[in-house]
This record gives sequence, structure tokens and C-alpha cells, in this order.
Amino acid sequence: MEGKVLCTYAGIVALLLCSSVNFIQSPSDVFGPVALLEPTASAARDFGGVVSEAAIAVMQPGSPADIARLLGALSSTGPGPGPKAAVAARGAGHSLHGQAQARGGIVVETRALPRLVEVVRRGDGDGGGAAYADVGGGALWVEVLEECLRAGLAPRSWTDYLYLTVGGTLSNGGISGQAFKHGPQISNVLQLEVVTGTGEVVTCSPTQSPELFFAVLGGLGQFGIITRARIPLQVAPPKVRWVRAFYDSFETFTKDQELLVSMPELVDYVEGFMVLNEQSLRSSSVAFPAQVNFRPDFGSDDGTNKKVCYYYCIEFAVHDFQRQDSAADHVVDLVSGKLSYLRPHAYSVEVAYWDFLNRVRMEEESLRRRGLWDVPHPWLNLFVPRHGVARFMDLLMATIAQGDFEGPVLVYPLLTHRWDGNMSAVVPAAPDGVMYVFSVLRSTDPARCGRACMERILEQHRRVADEACRRLGAKQYLARQPSLAHWRDHFGASWDRFVARKARFDPMNVLGPGQGIFPWTDSSSSPM
Repeated sequence: MEGKVLCTYAGIVALLLCSSVNFIQSPSDVFGPVALLEPTASAARDFGGVVSEAAIAVMQPGSPADIARLLGALSSTGPGPGPKAAVAARGAGHSLHGQAQARGGIVVETRALPRLVEVVRRGDGDGGGAAYADVGGGALWVEVLEECLRAGLAPRSWTDYLYLTVGGTLSNGGISGQAFKHGPQISNVLQLEVVTGTGEVVTCSPTQSPELFFAVLGGLGQFGIITRARIPLQVAPPKVRWVRAFYDSFETFTKDQELLVSMPELVDYVEGFMVLNEQSLRSSSVAFPAQVNFRPDFGSDDGTNKKVCYYYCIEFAVHDFQRQDSAADHVVDLVSGKLSYLRPHAYSVEVAYWDFLNRVRMEEESLRRRGLWDVPHPWLNLFVPRHGVARFMDLLMATIAQGDFEGPVLVYPLLTHRWDGNMSAVVPAAPDGVMYVFSVLRSTDPARCGRACMERILEQHRRVADEACRRLGAKQYLARQPSLAHWRDHFGASWDRFVARKARFDPMNVLGPGQGIFPWTDSSSSPM
């Protein structure tokens, strides 16, 4: 193994020495003692499965100092121009469009970092007092949950899927059904340790190096690599009362969702999804451990007599602390009584808190059994301001064929005031403070949908996204924009700030080439 590392190191150095845009005096000027490995297949692959860009090397850092040495060497200007290679941080590999890849560059596999999860509890009470967890940037959220639950605590804000890295979700946003109440994951961070594009290891917070702190959160990996995060904790409930209620009216469905998010003192989680067909209904019930006797008529589309019916499901949850004064069942009854669902189609079940948060794992296992997990996922994720939701639905449904659509379509409201405008993440302007996340989470079976089919889906999604952003003021989430002009439009009024932060923390454009925002060149100029 040692010989393989050294040979790879020598080969890469030789490649860089021969590059016409680099003038390196000696190998130690490039990487010093940094060990690099041959590129792996996974370094050019992600969950999206639609982009594959080969790196020239992979780094598996044993500490933040390893990353610092690499970035410091690559970003140093010295006597010659430009960086010698670009660098992408890769966590669990769940990017959708090659954002964690580095064509001709170096992929830093953050899962190799120490996966520490250190829980510190300095107070008591229902809010967890001053409890927090110091966690490694390469740790998975499921690992954070496991360790925190041992202390009876848990983070407040989650993603639906827990097998993502802390550094990965904090570089994007991190949303789930708790976001209406606590904000996204990026709004639930006390402190970060970051290796900047210049190779500096910085501890930052809202009061210590705040510009870097806010830049990195939702910063798409453009300013630094997150190696540690301090996450506030709350007391974890032993159980959760989980409710699903069905609708045949989109207007009623969204009205009731907005009612639920207006009651954060009662409700702890709110999401929703479309029920497009029988398979959609079955798939959505995999993790829900209650008998659902909802058998709707989806209509038919035979080409001549088109009558298609869609349905919708709200799911909400209430924490149950299993105390004598606990009122979870009463709260569920009270809240359910205010909703206008299709009676009697509301279903409630009590589950362990762990099982609730880890619910998507069961859906993953089901998809793996059906051969639909390790396949291309041409997803579409948008934040749509409330005033444009009905028009967006018309746009979206024109791209969905009811019979053969495979995967969930999530629809639920978020509150814009829970997002800190100092952070790099962008949300739409919503005068009433309400936006909806629309997540079209397709799985494409290569036997039924080949490359040409997938490209058509991607093109449809691009048209829908362009129209929604231009006409409705929507913003894409987890997307790679197709051009610099699109990135400028995406960031809008915050574009100049984003560019200035890049010039400060990664002036040589070493980081995050897969996003396509700041292509690294042999100069340090930034897009204007």
C-alpha cells in the first residue's frame, strides 16, 4: 500500500511538473509530505449518476492538517501562475450533478477524517440546557444521532436521509420536516472548524471570524472544507406520534400544511408528498408501520378518454416524552380536528424516535431490493414562494407521466425567517414569509429509461426550473447551474458578496470545481 501511495504521488507530481501552466521548482513545493492515492471509481461517481468526471488523485486525510498542507501548496502563488490542481471535498457521495467531483484535480474524501462525536451537556431542562455536540465534518448524521441518543439528546434539525456527512449538508442547507420550527441545519450551528482555500485552519462562529462562518454555511464548498462542527442539542423524546392524512385537493392540502406550521408549540415535524399512482402509495408506506386503508381511484389515461386523479398526503409528528404530563395523543387529536383531510383517511402510529428519524433507510432498503437505488437519479429541487405554488404545480405536472413515474414528490412549506441572510444559501423572496420545497426524487431504471430518456428528463427539469425561477422567483436547491449567468441570477443581490468571499477565502479558485461557479485557471481572477 505504501508503495502504491508513493508511486501515485510521484506520477502526479511528474504530471504537474510537465504542465505548461505550472512552474514548480521541486516536488516539495507542490505537496510536501501529503500522501495521495490513485483515483477511485467512486471519486468520479455520485448518487445523481448523471455526471462522471475523473480526478487525477484522491486524498484520504487523517487530520485537518493534511488538508491544510494540500490546499496551502495548491493555492500558493510562488513565482508561477495559478493553482496546480483543483480540489473537491467528497463526503458520502450524494451530490446530484458532479458537485463533489474534480475533473483532472484531487478529491478529498472527508469520511477518512476522524469521525468524532463528543457530547457536552452543561444544563438540564426540556431544551437540553447548553448541550451541544462537537462532530467531525466527515461523520454521518446517523452516527451523530447514535452517539447523542446515548446521552438522551439529539440535534434539533435534520435531513430526511441520515447517511450524509455533516460537512456535506452544512455546505448546502440541510432540510427536513423540522425546518419550519428550527430552521435548516445551517441555522443550527454554533461553531465550525474550516480549512480555507488558502490552507488556513480556522475556528469560526457568529462572533469569531464571522465572515468565514456565514460564507461556508450553504457555501457549496467554495470557501473552505468543514472539518468540525458544533451542533446545539435538545432533549430527545423516546417516542414520536406520527400522523398521515390524505387529500384530493392541492389547495386544501397546502392550506392545512400552512395551518400546521403556524403551530410550532404543538407540532414538531411537517412534510407532505404527492400520491401519483399505486406504486407511489405502496412505496410511501414502506416505513410507516400502520395499516393504511386508502384505496383511491387514480383514473386512467388511455389517450382518448383522459381522466387522471392525483392525491396528496400530509405527515406531521408530535414528540412524546412518555411522562405523566405528556399530552402527545391529546395534541394529535386536537391538531387533527382542525384539518380538512379526506375522512376517515388519517392514520396515526407511535414509533421510537430513532425509527422515525431513520425512516428513509427502510425506503432505501426497499429500493435496493428492487434494483432502483444504484441507478441514475435525475432529481429536481426548488424553493417556490407561496404566491407561485399553484402555477408551479401546473408546470411540474406537465413533465410527470402518472403511470411510469418512480419516486416520491415531496411538497411542504418552509418559513424564510428561519434562514439567516448572512449565510451563503439563497432562498426566494417571499413577502408573506412562506416558501414551499418541491423535491422530485426520481429513480430511473436503466432497463426502461436509458441515457436518451434520462437526458429528456433532465432537459424537462431545466425548462421547469428556468421558468419557475424567471417567472415565479423560485430558487433551485442542490443544483448545478448550467452557466455563469444562471449562477448570477441564482444569487441575485448576494452575488457580489459571494464573489468577494471567494476572493478572500479561496483567491486561486482551488475549491469546489464541480459546482461550475469559479472555474480554476492559471490566474486568480474571479467572475464579475
